[in-house]
Amino acid sequence: MNESPRVDEGHEQAAVTRLLHAWNDGDAAAAERLTELVYTQVRAIAGKHLRQFGGRMTLQPTELAHELFLRLMNADVAWQDRRHFYGVVSVAMRRILVDAMRARGSERRGGGGIHVTLSAADESPDESADGDAYALEEALTALREVDARKCEVVELNYLLGLKREEIAEVIGVSVPTIDRELRFARAWLKQKLAA
Repeated sequence: MNESPRVDEGHEQAAVTRLLHAWNDGDAAAAERLTELVYTQVRAIAGKHLRQFGGRMTLQPTELAHELFLRLMNADVAWQDRRHFYGVVSVAMRRILVDAMRARGSERRGGGGIHVTLSAADESPDESADGDAYALEEALTALREVDARKCEVVELNYLLGLKREEIAEVIGVSVPTIDRELRFARAWLKQKLAA
């Protein structure tokens, strides 16, 4: 009975890659079919990203997923495979959220034209949480430059919620290698964020 989900998952992986290649070749219908195939998972990923922002965003998972698909449809990406697609999805979602936080921060500092008195400023939300999101985004970008695979392992584990065994299968390495990559990446990110 456990075999059926793995077969379906394998079929889904192949279908996603096939549709991505068709999309690369200019098949607009393939992009639509791909969206239908991955929408539920992309929406779940959006929910995870929003939870990581701890309720500081007014976006809902559906809105974030729709914004992501709008950006992907207009992007010029040479899709490689399912792994590449979900990596781009994760990075693009973080960028959408960081951009939204920056815009919100700009509005709070007067960019939106609303001004508050000093006594009202005491009641404004804590902006340190926004700074944490920026710092994490910068640290992940720096890690990607140092070691792209370690960054990918972190994104697949923490941002997409894949288990170590699933990551090993996706990347094509052993589970102990994934464990080492995660240990290194955690230590590296911790040091980078503490600096």
